[in-house]
Amino acid sequence: MQKDTAYNADVIIVGSGAAGLMAAVEAAAAGAKVLVLESEAQTGGSTRLSGAYVALCETPLQPGTRAEFLDDLLESHQHDCQKDLSRLYAEEAPHTWKQLDGLGIHFVRTFQFAHMSKPWAHELSGERMGGGAEIVTVLESAARARGVAIVASTRARRLILDNGRVIGVTAERGGRTFPYRSRSVLLASGGFTRNRDLIRNFGRPGAEQILPLTGEGSRGDGLVMGMAAGAGTAYMTAGVAPTAPTDPATGKGVMMLYAGAIAVNKAGKRFCRESDLYIDTCWAALAQPDAAFVQVYDNRMRENYAQTMMGKVLTGFDETSAGLLEGLATGIAKAGYDADATLATVESYNEAVRTGGDSEFNRTNLVGNSGELLPVAEPPFYAVHCCAGTTHFNGGLSVDTDMAVLDVFGEPIPGLYAAGETTGGFHGVGYMSGTFVGMALIFGRVAGRNAALTASTS
Repeated sequence: MQKDTAYNADVIIVGSGAAGLMAAVEAAAAGAKVLVLESEAQTGGSTRLSGAYVALCETPLQPGTRAEFLDDLLESHQHDCQKDLSRLYAEEAPHTWKQLDGLGIHFVRTFQFAHMSKPWAHELSGERMGGGAEIVTVLESAARARGVAIVASTRARRLILDNGRVIGVTAERGGRTFPYRSRSVLLASGGFTRNRDLIRNFGRPGAEQILPLTGEGSRGDGLVMGMAAGAGTAYMTAGVAPTAPTDPATGKGVMMLYAGAIAVNKAGKRFCRESDLYIDTCWAALAQPDAAFVQVYDNRMRENYAQTMMGKVLTGFDETSAGLLEGLATGIAKAGYDADATLATVESYNEAVRTGGDSEFNRTNLVGNSGELLPVAEPPFYAVHCCAGTTHFNGGLSVDTDMAVLDVFGEPIPGLYAAGETTGGFHGVGYMSGTFVGMALIFGRVAGRNAALTASTS
């Protein structure tokens, strides 16, 4: 690869979440001189905050085939997506598992969430740290070991173009603006969950009520930079969606539903099948009075939840507790919940579980098709006030299967690549658990090697 001292790097990567760091490892392995710019003081982005389930196939933990996996992906996307990206994900999934395992990222079990015919979602042990934190910690170490330079507290704001070709970025650091030149640029700065203007422009009515659970750097910088260079976008409005029930007081995600909790609105009624995908639960929540609900659960569910990856990552929310269900119902009544109706709902649900059938919403398992239902019956009892939050948006820049960014006419913008939440098209209008961090890792690999290839030939 030819070098030029006028260039700061062969490949500049904007963002240091799973997509950016995986791309950095791949590009460096291909021989590129790589520079990663991170807007925040800490690396890792939103990935660091996640439980980081990763949907994969043809692994020792899940030998299901790529064809089977692809069928589930397309079904979860409601067949309304950029299908070539779904095929690319399935094709690259086994290779990505092998690379992650070689780097020291070892999955220990799998789960079957909604929209899965098999347990595709791979989970890390969580013994050392949360799953997402472990992934970015290992990837950052691997990137640095390969000579990648990572500069934090440096926010990329503009692409530098020369006759339509991207040749670098300008970035802000310490109140000053600096140019960084390269042979290719890879945008992996996350989504726009913390950019209210973009949400107002692209989101459907009610989207402004969604509470972000993402990294502080999720301001849509890569999206705006790409659009300013003429990039097209994909599934922007469909991609603005809630994904996680959230305690509004602490901003912490709460998934006690998957341990057996029930969701109750202010009228004291259930309003969804709690085992469904959390995005569906959240959309249902936005339609409830005050867009609010509580998750009601017991001590056994609480202890079980604490042993899961979600329970190790999604913590710190405020709980209301009581020794008796009557006391819990009285406690949440102070926040406007109908105590008598809530108590009747819990008792009705418990009877349905004991007699083998939830006739109201046909809930048959804890999550998806996994886990045996439990009654809310072991004291003490708990409730968490929730609203609809989000861990990501699905829409973003248009890309092809090389992860090259496409302009509004569908042509690649020379020298520009993207990966992770900055991109759109893969999920389309639907979502499968474990494919968001999975997409960042898989498409980060693809983008990194192609950005390095472009750098080597330019």
